[in-house]
Amino acid sequence: MRNSIRLAILLVIITATGTIGYMAIERWTAVDALYMTLITLTTVGFGEVQTLSATGRIFTMVLMLLGVGSVAYAFSVIGESILSANISGLTKKRRMMRTVQQLSQHFIVCGYGRVGENAAAVVHQSKQPLVVVDVSAETLPSLQASGIPYVAGDATDDNILIQAGIERAQGLLVCTGNDTDNLFIVLSARSLNSKLFIVSRSSNPQNEPKMRRAGANKVISPYQIGGQRMANIAIRPNVADFVDILTLNSGLELWLEDVTIHPSSPLVGRTIQASDIRRHTGVTLVLISRTPGQLITPRADTQLEAHDELIVLGTRDQLTKFATLAGKDGAE
Repeated sequence: MRNSIRLAILLVIITATGTIGYMAIERWTAVDALYMTLITLTTVGFGEVQTLSATGRIFTMVLMLLGVGSVAYAFSVIGESILSANISGLTKKRRMMRTVQQLSQHFIVCGYGRVGENAAAVVHQSKQPLVVVDVSAETLPSLQASGIPYVAGDATDDNILIQAGIERAQGLLVCTGNDTDNLFIVLSARSLNSKLFIVSRSSNPQNEPKMRRAGANKVISPYQIGGQRMANIAIRPNVADFVDILTLNSGLELWLEDVTIHPSSPLVGRTIQASDIRRHTGVTLVLISRTPGQLITPRADTQLEAHDELIVLGTRDQLTKFATLAGKDGAE
């Protein structure tokens, strides 16, 4: 930018000098003097406006040398700008790839449209590691401004998913607006990581069984969810607000999370009453998920088992304490 300003100032000075010089030496009008200066600097080869004196010819030769030097300088400035932009872009890309390569147990969001942007925002606000994959160059400025790591490319390409760390990821959110692309992404992701938890968008309800057969754990229809939410807000607004508080970044220090019990946790084999989770950690046990599709309402005599997923309610500190108790670090 500075070099461009310097170049512009130099050209203005040389042009002004040439114009004033011809006016002073040859006594020409300002228009003739400016015209002669421009054809001299640009070396277009037009003839003289009027017959030059010996002094005028010497002045013209000096002006030609200045013009050639200015053009050479201009090319160097333009070349430097292009080279700097390419190097800067390459450096940013390498830095971004290093950031992505360092991530593990992260979430990948494929597609950064309206659905994908909101999904990425929730994951980002939850302080979870995140990578966005999108093929559109128009989304890059928004991603760069948000500070979210990204991979530019088509998520239906296995190589792009590998660049996003699909083999190290814990979850995949497939949010493109094309069901065919979503199906290919789910199929590729499942083949690359059998343990990945995949949530896929489906615009057409008829495609949901295909998504599940391809490997999606959950299939979501934004239109269906949106309609249900509108109805719930209208019918039971207080309940809807409470759910928002528990699941979204509402500004209140209260969260609903699911925590898996590790086999080495002291909770394994103990009843809820005996474990006394609330007194030790402060969290409230809401629900137990034992096998896919089996949800258990917690009772005092319910015995906890390894790999149970417990839905608990509490503050961040309370949830951290409970995660420690339920994980390897909680083993006695």
